[in-house]
Amino acid sequence: MGIAPPSPQQPMSEDPDDFRPASSWRLVVDPDGHVDMSVIYESIGVGDKIPRHWHDVDEIIIIERGEATVHVGGADLDVSDGATVFVPAGTVHGTRNRGEVPVDVRAVFPTTTLRMDLVERNPQPGTEDQPPQASVYDARTGHFRQLGDTELPKGYR
Repeated sequence: MGIAPPSPQQPMSEDPDDFRPASSWRLVVDPDGHVDMSVIYESIGVGDKIPRHWHDVDEIIIIERGEATVHVGGADLDVSDGATVFVPAGTVHGTRNRGEVPVDVRAVFPTTTLRMDLVERNPQPGTEDQPPQASVYDARTGHFRQLGDTELPKGYR
């Protein structure tokens, strides 16, 4: 049994594809390495958005505080405190803070190796002309690997 103690969230200011210095996050995995799952704790700053993207695994998103618009599979849905969004693998999704306070989100994944294919970007200044990228992040080791331009999921228009 592993217990991950609380730790501070980090500003989202280093990713050239998802530059949101008013937002912060932390990624949590089982410190004992027995459970192959991960949780993202994120605070989406006022006016910020998680850009539309997709994963090759299912995701559960829990809105703990705030008002957001969640894009899931082509539909925009307004959500608030306590909403749970189930996102099937291969479904394009993203979240925009539509309120006046940060939106606190928890995202749960059935793996510690997260592939993310961006469909849009929050570009870091000076990178606006670059296309969305796909990447893989190993939450256990912290290893990050760029895969190149995003591949769109089957059936995406």
